[in-house]
Amino acid sequence: MVNRAFSVLNNYFSTTASKNKNSNEYIPLHHHHQASHQEDQELPKTKNENSLPVKLLTTTLIVLTLISLLILYLTTPSTKTTYHQDWDLKLTELPSQDNPDTCEPFNQAGYLNYDPDHILDNNWVPFNRKCPTISLLKPLVNDLSKLHSQPNPLSFALPWLVNRTVVLIGDSIERFHARDFCDILSATTEPPYHEISENGFSPSKSNQSTPSRSFYVNSKDSPELKPPQYLFNPDDRDAVPSDWPSDQRQKYRDHHLEWADRDNIRTSPWICEVPSYGFRIVTLFTFGVEPYKSGSYYSDQDWFISPSSFIDKLHHTLLPLLENLSRERNEPRIRHPDLIEVSSGLWDLRQWSEEDSRLNNITLDDSTELVYRSLSFTRLEWWAERVTTLLKAIDTAFPSNKDNATAPILWRSLHHTRRHSVAPYSRVEQLDQYARLLIHTLKNNETIANPSLANRLKFDNWGRKMLGFENHFRDPVHPKAVPGSVLWSDMMLWELRKAVAIPSPDDHSVLSSSFKHSGQSVSSPHSSSS
Repeated sequence: MVNRAFSVLNNYFSTTASKNKNSNEYIPLHHHHQASHQEDQELPKTKNENSLPVKLLTTTLIVLTLISLLILYLTTPSTKTTYHQDWDLKLTELPSQDNPDTCEPFNQAGYLNYDPDHILDNNWVPFNRKCPTISLLKPLVNDLSKLHSQPNPLSFALPWLVNRTVVLIGDSIERFHARDFCDILSATTEPPYHEISENGFSPSKSNQSTPSRSFYVNSKDSPELKPPQYLFNPDDRDAVPSDWPSDQRQKYRDHHLEWADRDNIRTSPWICEVPSYGFRIVTLFTFGVEPYKSGSYYSDQDWFISPSSFIDKLHHTLLPLLENLSRERNEPRIRHPDLIEVSSGLWDLRQWSEEDSRLNNITLDDSTELVYRSLSFTRLEWWAERVTTLLKAIDTAFPSNKDNATAPILWRSLHHTRRHSVAPYSRVEQLDQYARLLIHTLKNNETIANPSLANRLKFDNWGRKMLGFENHFRDPVHPKAVPGSVLWSDMMLWELRKAVAIPSPDDHSVLSSSFKHSGQSVSSPHSSSS
């Protein structure tokens, strides 16, 4: 350390000497050309007159500096250097699969690395170097790049991913996450099959000819997957919901069957599949926890598909869809998801903004300030009551998976939006904070918690990690695939890895039997409807 101090001082005086060779390199803060010129002419005389005091002062400063550095070196505990040595450790291996909780990288303080030129490098980087950066997308993409050689399935980098199903229940964020996951895989294999699409209103480029494929369930392309027609009352085909506006009841009778059969690329279920792994993501779109008046305010929109309530969509859309998909793919495990992610917020906020607009007779636009006022506790409690009900319904609908294990239920946090009147960011933050309290209460308050739900409920902090990346959005509400969906994909795979049993050598025969090679298929038959 003392030697380093001498080196620093030596560099300082060398630099100072070189600067003094040309005094014109120094420009005063307040520069006047004429005065400066006169000072330059008189400068040699001033230097000669003051050279001895300057040298004495410089020598004194050197001695005092060296004494200070020596004292600092002798009094600094040797343990101080240990921290920096640990910080410099370069760990590239994943935490032990036998104990995945050894390091929780996504629970660590860190930052989201943004790299537009290298898609898979948009990772969460913990500041603690003992907890390495995790990217499970990279080994998956590496496997998909070798599909032409038909690799042995037992050599897959992620054997725990085989024949797994992830269910996403929420809104357009879930749709983009599923669609982007497939796009990212096909766009980053070597050679790339296509670019990632930022357009959510057109079919995905990930299709039957790419390593991953995504599609929305519709009557034309996937009729065998389409859930059965929804009836509010199966015993009365024309029954109208009790809270439907009285002046629109005939409209419901005339159009409700049309709404139930409707296809829309934005609000229909989406499926993303990786055939070589037999892995899939299935989404369910909801209009918030419970649309007012059974969704009647949205019934004139082409994206309105009944049923409208969260619970009805769970039972009348998602469960039949999983049953149909399980039959078409000849894979019973699909009916028992391995990971379930849930969220509700953007449509609830939209509903409250529109209610404020109607009650105050104002038009919603980007200049509307009323919707940035805090949500009332009446609204928050209304929302919490319904979230609790829907989480209990999900817990009941999916009691265990094929391995007799309960799938974790992740509550996805909301992300900070750009300025937008139907999802004002001040209310986004307020609702997200309230959701954190609610999830914590459901997990820990014995008086209201369901033991089964409490044991499997977790908080997914993806939304909070997106704070500061509003410049990388598709629009005021939806983050782009890079970095948003890349981060989400790695977080999802990490949670899935922890949730499922890691195949051991004894399981190889079981794993092998699940593969019936047919091109890129894991299990047979695979429908070609997508």
